[in-house]
Amino acid sequence: MVISASGAKRLLASVSLVALLSACAMTPEPFTPEQLAQSSKDDRADMFKSGEPLSGPLSVSEAIARALKYNLDRRAKVMEEALALGQTNVDRWDMLPKLVANGNFTSRSEPNATRSRDLYTQTTSTSNPTYSADRDNYTADLGLSWNVLDFGLSYFSAKQNADRALIATERKRKAVHNLVQEVRFAFWRAAAHQELKADVDTAVAEAKVALDRAETVEKENLKAPAEALRYQKSLLETLRQLTAIQQELSTAEIELAALINAPPGTKLMLDVPKDMAVPAWDLGLEKMEEVAFVNNPDLREQGYQARISADDTRKAIARLFPGITFSASRNYDHNSFLMANHWYEAGAKLSWNLMNLVSGPDAIKYAETTEDVVKAKRLALRMAVLAQVHVSERQFQNSVSQYQQSDKLWRVDARLFQLSEAKTANDAQGMLERVAGRASAIASALRRYQTYAQVEQAYAKMQASIGHDLMPESVASHDLPGLSVTIAERLAAWTTGSNKAKQDAPVLASQPIVPPMQSVAVPVAEPSPQESRKAPEPALPDQPIGSGWLNSVSRFLGIEESEDHVRADVERNIAHIRDLTQASSR
Repeated sequence: MVISASGAKRLLASVSLVALLSACAMTPEPFTPEQLAQSSKDDRADMFKSGEPLSGPLSVSEAIARALKYNLDRRAKVMEEALALGQTNVDRWDMLPKLVANGNFTSRSEPNATRSRDLYTQTTSTSNPTYSADRDNYTADLGLSWNVLDFGLSYFSAKQNADRALIATERKRKAVHNLVQEVRFAFWRAAAHQELKADVDTAVAEAKVALDRAETVEKENLKAPAEALRYQKSLLETLRQLTAIQQELSTAEIELAALINAPPGTKLMLDVPKDMAVPAWDLGLEKMEEVAFVNNPDLREQGYQARISADDTRKAIARLFPGITFSASRNYDHNSFLMANHWYEAGAKLSWNLMNLVSGPDAIKYAETTEDVVKAKRLALRMAVLAQVHVSERQFQNSVSQYQQSDKLWRVDARLFQLSEAKTANDAQGMLERVAGRASAIASALRRYQTYAQVEQAYAKMQASIGHDLMPESVASHDLPGLSVTIAERLAAWTTGSNKAKQDAPVLASQPIVPPMQSVAVPVAEPSPQESRKAPEPALPDQPIGSGWLNSVSRFLGIEESEDHVRADVERNIAHIRDLTQASSR
């Protein structure tokens, strides 16, 4: 089929017009509400489709295992690492010679006919025109080429991408460290919610009953107005503090569920360990510094960045050299006028961008400056890691001290409330005292759980600062039960140790936070015959109103108090209650 020149022009004009109109027709197309709804539905199904359902109480090890297996942030880090490792596989092919297959087709409307002209006389031959190529022609070739300079540059690029894959691995390690910290902290906050929820609800209900009675007393003028209002104010303040505790605990389960990738609103039943023992720590600060300088993921990342910068310098030097290209090919030409339509070709080509000789010194200087910058960053990061090691160790010691103080205060408040229950069980006028004592015990218990959560978080942060990994390099099984068992063994190995001089005896979490509503028998020493005729007085009466329990709640809200202040507060409470007891006996 022969296309005339005018027909070719019309065809070209038509194609250009269609392309122009297509370009003008491109307009933004936002998602429709149906598409957004379907996308939201699909993404929500993908978020939770791979998680195993909760079938029993959730232990610390299982919570960490679920977070490591199902947490979406960690899953993204794992995929980034896999993507970086995949790039190293691609880079290997860039160093191989290039094998290129080409095919070409050309068609002319007229034959490529020519006449000859004499070189000296400049007279044109009068013979008929001749041509030596077909109007329709096919050519093809299969060529192998290899450029030495490109090979060198590809080699250094492959090394850099391999280091970037190692950087992705270190970032995944850091993400795991942070995730373990968050899970351990959230687990113990959720444990506080589980253990204290019933006691808080009971205290709130009792406070509301007492408040209704106080309002009735005021309406019936059974007490002086000022005394009745002060009584209501104390009850309202107690109710406010209890509500604050409820609000503080209400988000704990949601945070833990998000970390283990459980749907929001999932009811978590936690397997709270019986012993809330302070983890042992045997490493000294000097040893911690040495371990951190070797294992810290941030420092390792900076080390790989230094190697990448050094390879950039080598690439800048390599570009100064000429490029030598070796080639070999098998060719085919469909031209019927050729004597041989198939032939082989081989050759070598030298190319040298001379402008690189001019710009090379600046490029090398820039690359060397980058190396110096990376080194300066690495030194600054080493200093930051050094400070982080010391800070995390100090935070761990401080959190252990706060936990031990909170534990002692909780024990005192619990005993005071027991005595208050024994004394005011059948006394309607002592309901405010009993409600205040219960609120104080609950606040102390909450503070105890929170400080222990801080101990767990500080311990995990200290482990992260020195680069200790909770997960071993290889695990026997990647299923959830096997992973949970492995993590439990590692946690047990971390928690136990020989240096236990600074930690008290383990505290049982199964001890009652707040005694039940009924009267509690308080054990007292056996009286002597002379003292048996006297009415026994409790050795530690119950918590006073408006003092100790408010301080307990203030400590829970983050207001720190020194140990001397706490001891003085407890002594004042005891003295005040003894005065009340003596006045009531008279």
